Amino acid sequence: MSKIKSLSLKQIKSVLKEEFEGFKFEHIPLGEMYHTYKISKGKQTFFVKEVKIHEAQMEYFLSKLKYGHLPYSIFPKFLEKGILVRQYIKGNMLRSKNIDLGLVRDFACMRSEMNDKRFFNKHNIFKLDNFSRKDGGFYAKSLSQSFDFAPKRLKELDKYKLREVEDYWEIYKHLKKNKKEIIKGFVSMPFAKQHQDFREDNIIVDKLGKQNLIDWGSSYGYHPFMFDPAPFLVYNKKALKTYMDNLNFCKRASDAQISRWLYVGLAAKFFDNVKWRLDPSEYRADTKVKCKKYLAYEYETFKYLLE
Repeated sequence: MSKIKSLSLKQIKSVLKEEFEGFKFEHIPLGEMYHTYKISKGKQTFFVKEVKIHEAQMEYFLSKLKYGHLPYSIFPKFLEKGILVRQYIKGNMLRSKNIDLGLVRDFACMRSEMNDKRFFNKHNIFKLDNFSRKDGGFYAKSLSQSFDFAPKRLKELDKYKLREVEDYWEIYKHLKKNKKEIIKGFVSMPFAKQHQDFREDNIIVDKLGKQNLIDWGSSYGYHPFMFDPAPFLVYNKKALKTYMDNLNFCKRASDAQISRWLYVGLAAKFFDNVKWRLDPSEYRADTKVKCKKYLAYEYETFKYLLE
């Protein structure tokens, strides 16, 4: 089995040569990833991306599951070389929290399958040791550090003198009063395979209106199961029911337990948002206008934490 490392375009073309001789490569700039391409020949169009081991492994799992809303590699043999090849999805990023019930179902079913250790071991071609259904202390420590870091980030945004920043301060102070209970509730819920960057930017709506969850580059391991989709489930009872109905480890949970899981999952998402999306150098927060717009949009979801 090959060790995945950074490849040049020449090397990528060499690996794909047998299947994609004569295809035109068009570079697609996507964040920090340089080697992302649209390749085409006649009416055939594919998406090609260089991936690291953990993402290659997750894409291999997805190729075995074949869920319609979770695009998967159609040439899984290339994943061992560090290259993802899947159908090219033409569409736009989701711009609301109005999530497709089909995507919710597929995501929940994927997590149920991934929580079967027999399935995990059978298809774990890279022999990654990250199957775990409980916290070994990492997530409790991480969330505790996020509680401590949040005031620093919010103080950096105080310069804008925005009511929206004050709204975030209000949420933070409310959550701080229940810090221990929130951390305990977060790490004691069931664990499942994470996407870790489950947000609108990574959901592509294609020309038929289907929502497709992409970019598994942050899917390093397992995680409290409500963390990823919580913002999309808070005010969507149908989506929440679909999610819970398709998780085989949560079907016996009471309504009160589900509500608690949703609350602490959203609280963890709030701190994740403050830490990673509101860095002063981040494009969402590098000007007063953009910061105001982003905070106002997300507040419509996070205000649930005050209820």
